[in-house]
Amino acid sequence: MLNDKVIVCLCRDVTLGDVERALAAGYTDLETIKRFTGAFTGPCQGKTCADAIRRLVAQLLDCALEEVPEPVARPPIAPLRMGTLAAREEGET
Repeated sequence: MLNDKVIVCLCRDVTLGDVERALAAGYTDLETIKRFTGAFTGPCQGKTCADAIRRLVAQLLDCALEEVPEPVARPPIAPLRMGTLAAREEGET
């Protein structure tokens, strides 16, 4: 088995051990695992880690990959200008 210190979400430093602890605590779907560990919430919004964590969860739960739904993508409610996201202080454009 892999070392529990293997990082599975690079943006938030979520490890294999973190995912295993989430599953042991009863969090068996990706939405609750996201809330428990912080996975999928970094700058990539899960684009680099979602598939790997989904496969890991399926393996650890000993179920088919299709039984582990993908995490829900939540875009901003209203469109944002890139300058707004890059502003250093509130009100700066």
